[in-house]
Amino acid sequence: LWAALGNHDVDDGFGPAQAAALGLPHEWYSVEIGDGLLMVLDSNQPREEAQQAWLEETLANSDHAWRIVAMHHPLFSAGVHGSSERNREAFLPILERYGVDIVFAGHDHDYQRSKPQEGILYIVTGAAAKLRDTGTAYFTEVSSSQYHFVDMMIYPDRIELQAIGRDGVFDSTTVALS
Repeated sequence: LWAALGNHDVDDGFGPAQAAALGLPHEWYSVEIGDGLLMVLDSNQPREEAQQAWLEETLANSDHAWRIVAMHHPLFSAGVHGSSERNREAFLPILERYGVDIVFAGHDHDYQRSKPQEGILYIVTGAAAKLRDTGTAYFTEVSSSQYHFVDMMIYPDRIELQAIGRDGVFDSTTVALS
């Protein structure tokens, strides 16, 4: 289990202490998983130059078959909090430049799957807390306010995702790997 610190985790300056308590190497970090790379960002401090430089260098040096990013604040959201403009400004150009496959986020207490944006799939999966209404926007493919989790299966040529709620699978998609 790899955690992405959220706003409640870092309130009052407790980010480094929370990261240490969870056994994380830093507030932002990467983990190689088979042929892939998971990068976890600290979206609470997106303008941190060291984090942006680390992300750029990590992606520039990556020849992994797939690259997935996780962060707390969504870059694309039609939920109550909406898209995080400061995180978009800090991370979106880098993610697009290096062709990340999927970006997972939380913060909005719902499920959302975007239409691919510049080839990247964005998923908000924040329904482990009190549910909130969600909406749609130009980038929305699926939007649902229900308790759920996302199951991800990684194959050599694709990543299959299923959003599973109380009544079973309510959304699924496949991301082709090049």
